[in-house]
Formats: sequence, structure tokens, C-alpha cells
Amino acid sequence: MDPRAILIADDDERRSLERALHDSVQQRLIALAIELQLARGSVDREPEEAVRMLEEARIGVAQVLDEIRAVAQRIHPPLLDSHGLVAALRMAGAAAPLPTRVDGTVDEPVPPEAAVTVYRCCVAALSAVQGTNGSATVAVATTDGMLTFRVDVAGGQLDVASVEPAAGRVRLLGGTIDVAPTRVDGGLPLMPHRPRPGT
Repeated sequence: MDPRAILIADDDERRSLERALHDSVQQRLIALAIELQLARGSVDREPEEAVRMLEEARIGVAQVLDEIRAVAQRIHPPLLDSHGLVAALRMAGAAAPLPTRVDGTVDEPVPPEAAVTVYRCCVAALSAVQGTNGSATVAVATTDGMLTFRVDVAGGQLDVASVEPAAGRVRLLGGTIDVAPTRVDGGLPLMPHRPRPGT
């Protein structure tokens, strides 16, 4: 396997996270800094207005914390290590931008790199749904030496290009994946994949 492909997939994923931090978190923090500066200038002249602005800033801080947690979950949720893939996906489903049901039976040991890759792929798919009236179902299972996963979307469509960086990691680990406008379907071997030298 070409090591450059691994670097490209990692770089694509890093850029995606950087965009999430810049376009959402950074802009919100800049706005909060301005709000706090305005509130400070209003304390003496308009104390009630200052209190209102501070309350809005408090709410804004809570929202930024939620956004930071969402980005952190995309990287590696602690729940994945402590409670496993199904629990981590259920938490991600609860935080997804559309109603999501997660079903799973993972009763065989799963290599950490496989668990992280499937988690990231499912989260990428849920984040890539276009439209606000849809719903999703996520299913994972271990069977016949494979960790299989599927994301089905109803009432919306996936931005297929947004899922490709995560899908690339599935392929790099020796798995298979099919990304379509309304579903993502794939599987990874439960035995760790080791590229042959020179490939």
C-alpha cells in the first residue's frame, strides 16, 4: 500500500477538522470577545444592558463548548475506549444533526484502529447529511471475522465527497466501503491489516 495514500487521507481529515474549528469555533470565540468588550463598556452607563449582554455571552460560551466537544468526538471519543464502539456511536447519534438510531452487536474483540476508523466513518456520514427533515440508522456488527457497518439515511442525501476522507481510511486498513447518496456500507477485517513491504 502506498504510504502516500495514508498521508493524503490523514491530511484530508486534518483539513476537515481545521475547517470545523475555523469556520465554527474560531468565529464564535471572536464574536464572544466582541460581546464581552461591549458589555464591559456598558457596565457603568447601562448596567441592565450589560447584564443582558453577559447572559448572552454565557449562553454563547456553552454553545462553543458543545461545538468543541463535537469536534473532539470526531477525533477520538473517550467512550470508545471505556465502553466500546456501539456506546460511542450511540452518543454520536444522540448528538447528530438529525434523529439517529444506532443498532449494534459487537461481541468479538475489535482492533483499536478498526473501531476508530468505523466510528469516524459513521460520524462523517451523519455530519454529511444534507437537508433538515431526514433521519438515519446506524448498524454495526461483528461476524465471520469482519466488523461491518452501515449508515442509512431517509429524507435526505449524503454529501458523498465529505465522507471520502474517512472512507479512504477504511480502504487503507484493508476494508471495503461503498458510499452512495443515501447510505454508507462497509466492513473491516478484525485482524489488524499490515501492508506488505513495497506496496
